[in-house]
Amino acid sequence: MLSAPCAIPLCSLLLALCLCFAQNTFAQDIDAVDVVNHPVNTSGLTGLLFTTAPYTLPTGTVEVGAALLTENSVLPDFTITQYPLTVTVGLPHNAELAVRSSFFDIKEGPTGATTPTERKTGDMDLFYKWNFLPPREDSIRPAFALIVGGSLPTGKNSDMKINAVNHWGIRAGLSGGTEIGWKEHILGIYADAQVVGQDLTEKRLSDVYELYNAGLLLPISKYQNLQMFAEYSIVQGRKSITLDGGDYSGLTYGLRLVSERFNLTIGTQFLHKNIKGYSNSDRIMAMMSMKF
Repeated sequence: MLSAPCAIPLCSLLLALCLCFAQNTFAQDIDAVDVVNHPVNTSGLTGLLFTTAPYTLPTGTVEVGAALLTENSVLPDFTITQYPLTVTVGLPHNAELAVRSSFFDIKEGPTGATTPTERKTGDMDLFYKWNFLPPREDSIRPAFALIVGGSLPTGKNSDMKINAVNHWGIRAGLSGGTEIGWKEHILGIYADAQVVGQDLTEKRLSDVYELYNAGLLLPISKYQNLQMFAEYSIVQGRKSITLDGGDYSGLTYGLRLVSERFNLTIGTQFLHKNIKGYSNSDRIMAMMSMKF
């Protein structure tokens, strides 16, 4: 059996080969694409995998997304697989509304152990993003957007195995970014900062922490449909400690294939856990979405 350090590059290579195959499969649709598509991320808002970009869906557009995130840890020994499902709607005045729900499979102990897989339902999240400073054509001036959201529980989390609210949660933040073009190339630069509050009315469960994400996107094919990206994420100030830990920083890299309506993204994230008793871990991620 492959060790984790060996398995992750191998999985990344296999996923990259799948992307190349998919690129040929969708070649007829992609030939018409001459701009960078902005699909949704794992939160349901337009962006990379974790970073939220300031751009929004066109008014009346609906995008449905599904993702898979698998984290493997040695200390403590567990595997958590998350399945986020998102629906996003483009609103007038450069805004978008996203609804997200998640499902979890949790396996504690070594791979192949007899411990049964535990299934949990994550929060129901509602996010709103308003691009109050839209980008200018032929300008590298950054665009900016306001992010607000709320969370409600859909299952019990008394064992604190996942980062979910017990009663309610809120968040607010800003997103900024620009896309720099030169000759036939485009470089996207995006970042967001958010404050998350959970169960603020109950002192025992109350928690407030910050999320920071920054990412780069670089199309690497003639029609800009095949893209590579890198992200850096920080979670800071969490008091509640769950099975997967508390504060951490993460480096993500991956590939994305887009057409005017279709998005396929794969990536690998290296997590540095900032809490005693937790070793660093890795995630393998894939996301697909479709615009209607």
